[in-house]
Amino acid sequence: MRLKKKILDSVSNMNVAELALLYEHIKLMENMKSVSYGKRKPLSMEEIHKMTATSRSCWSDTVAEERRDRV
Repeated sequence: MRLKKKILDSVSNMNVAELALLYEHIKLMENMKSVSYGKRKPLSMEEIHKMTATSRSCWSDTVAEERRDRV
């Protein structure tokens, strides 16, 4: 409980700008938690094709370049 008290004390001493930044961090952590626990539905192949069709780069070249660094 000491940690909770320290956090609450720190928050009570924050100005408006710091509170806004803290709130943004909290929202980001909530989004990460919902994605990391698998609440997001898997994408269909059609959705993946739509998303990758707009890419102007060659993904296979990028993957090959990254793997060259491993060897």
